[in-house]
Amino acid sequence: MSTIIHVELDVLCFVILAVIGYQITRSVSKQMNRVLFRTLIYGIMFFLALDIIWVLTEGRMFPGAVAFNKVIDALYLGVGVILGCVWYLYVLETLGYRITRQITSLVMLPGAIFLVLSIISIWTGWIFTVTPENHYVHGPWFTVYNAGTLFILFLPLVHIIIRLLNRREGTPRWMVWKLLLFYIPPVVGTLISIPYTGLPGTWTCASVSIVLMYIDDQEREILRDSLTGLNNRKTLDSVFEDYTRQAGEGKQLYLFMMDLDNFKGINDTLGHSVGDRALVQTAQLLTGSLAGMKGYIARFGGDEFLVMSFFGSEEEASEYKEKLTESFREYNEKEKLPYLLKTSIGFSRWQPGQSLAELTELADGQLYEEKAKTKKKRRKTGSR
Repeated sequence: MSTIIHVELDVLCFVILAVIGYQITRSVSKQMNRVLFRTLIYGIMFFLALDIIWVLTEGRMFPGAVAFNKVIDALYLGVGVILGCVWYLYVLETLGYRITRQITSLVMLPGAIFLVLSIISIWTGWIFTVTPENHYVHGPWFTVYNAGTLFILFLPLVHIIIRLLNRREGTPRWMVWKLLLFYIPPVVGTLISIPYTGLPGTWTCASVSIVLMYIDDQEREILRDSLTGLNNRKTLDSVFEDYTRQAGEGKQLYLFMMDLDNFKGINDTLGHSVGDRALVQTAQLLTGSLAGMKGYIARFGGDEFLVMSFFGSEEEASEYKEKLTESFREYNEKEKLPYLLKTSIGFSRWQPGQSLAELTELADGQLYEEKAKTKKKRRKTGSR
């Protein structure tokens, strides 16, 4: 009866993850976070399938049973560590680390080593062996394997705890707390499964975390603007509060308000579909302007956008504004569209004790001053 329950539980988790995996795959997003999340889903599905095969064949005799069991065990033990390394990369990416090839190679190295050791154990019995009666048995190096597995599992947890203790750095704290919550089920499952071989543990509990992460991801999609993919205003207050805690000497918080020049004219003369494309392209240019920088971008409403980021001085903030203006100018020269994509920008530096509404109002004031200057210049030159 326990075998039936074990298999049913694995099958249920597999089906749930298959549905989630299908929904995720339909998204064309190639963001590192989404790629790693998809890898986690398919990796856990792979292990659930291995677990089902192992439960149904363990201790049963048939031609080639022992050799077959050894291959299943080697895959289960070796690739399991690799998936733990993928989880480590997911945690690092979520915490705001830039995932380079060097970091990926370094994080994945222990997984590759343990995969090789697990495969070699088919012949040496170092980490595991299978008895003539086709029963899995720990090898003399299994303690080393366990220590390595736990190290890879708990190292990302250290990053999460450090980020929670350091209030001035990194991702918004509510995201870090959620990451810690997602961490609990697989850790509990792993600790339970170590003394009780064959009990549904790590991967069943990891399936629970994937479901929680997927639900959270869908909730966060509600907080995004459906047209541009940027944040909408619902997340602004919490991000502002987190950013003000991080601001300090040499890391000043600036808020930029901007809107498109003559956007009404684009809609009226070329149609709303062209206007929508202009908004989407604006969002892409804004996203590109913060490449490699910590920052927050939101569609504030209509053709208005908001950017928050950190700069060392007002001069640096002005340089960013000029860089942004230049990116729009280059886009117009390259695309040669029937309209010009231009934006007016105002910005202000946050002062301790200043509210979001006050900071936004100051940036807005600069924005409308610039728009007035632009309109006056157009009237003189007759340009569009």
